[in-house]
Amino acid sequence: MLKKLVLSAVVVAGSIHTAAAQDVTLRAAHIESTESATHRAYERFASLVDEKTNGAVEVQVFPAGQLGGLRDLYEGIKLGSVDITSSGPDYTANLAPVMVVAALYYSYDDVDHADRALDGEFGARLSDALARDAGMRVLAWGELGFRSVFNTERPINTVGDFSGMKIRVPEAQLHLLPMKALGASPTPIPYAEVYTAMQTGIVDGAEGTPAVVKQQRFDEVSKYYSLTRHLFNPIHLVVSARKFDGLTPEQQAAVTEAAREAFAEQRREARADNEAALEALRGQDGIEVNEPSREEMRSAVEPTWNELIAPLGDEGQQLLQLLLDARDG
Repeated sequence: MLKKLVLSAVVVAGSIHTAAAQDVTLRAAHIESTESATHRAYERFASLVDEKTNGAVEVQVFPAGQLGGLRDLYEGIKLGSVDITSSGPDYTANLAPVMVVAALYYSYDDVDHADRALDGEFGARLSDALARDAGMRVLAWGELGFRSVFNTERPINTVGDFSGMKIRVPEAQLHLLPMKALGASPTPIPYAEVYTAMQTGIVDGAEGTPAVVKQQRFDEVSKYYSLTRHLFNPIHLVVSARKFDGLTPEQQAAVTEAAREAFAEQRREARADNEAALEALRGQDGIEVNEPSREEMRSAVEPTWNELIAPLGDEGQQLLQLLLDARDG
């Protein structure tokens, strides 16, 4: 009888432990379209987490701004209402200033350079800084691709073609300074107003990846798309450090592995989406696509790097050097 009671107690205790282990839900929210490579990566991530934890961890995905804009989502991570989100480092520079180094105009040569930097010591150091300053960890890096300028006025072939052009940019020094250095008139307006602002002449143009130009129908209000490729737009999937630290070591490993697998595929899909969109734009009536040399433009912008990272001290200089060193493989 005693043996049966002990066995029953073990079974009950085991059941309680199993139930507790399975009672983990991660709320993952983002602002991207449900048609985007990023959303597909979130869905893949959720599926992989379920698979790798045998159902012990559930990831609930809230896409397309269902839980609010980026400010709401990052505030949600602080408050505990959101566990996982993503953005570019140009946004998280508001939370951890050194993230600005990952968003400098003309600092990435190509996608191979970006992969080496973000998957190496440079990306690891940025993750450490975000954990230190903002209480969140980078689980994986993805991308939106290289941003270029679309406008209604003229093709951009040289730095001189930027002169006086009103180009919409986010209201942040890391965008305002380099655009001014190119001779443009950077004009901060909300992203949601770009289409109408171009129709009405409030701005002459804006900038984005080929996929964004097609997805947001900016090709309808543009005459020119110049492949300035001035800004590589990485994104990072971040998790609340508090929530992540509450997982078991096995769960942490599974979540991290799932994120890296899902967003490695996201990069491949984002690149394919951009290539397909660019091909469509090249063959489209009503918009002209041209490809200027980046060297002159990079020379004009490079002096702004030091101005942007000067407040970061030695850490900023070290990170910039790590980024530049990744060019050589």
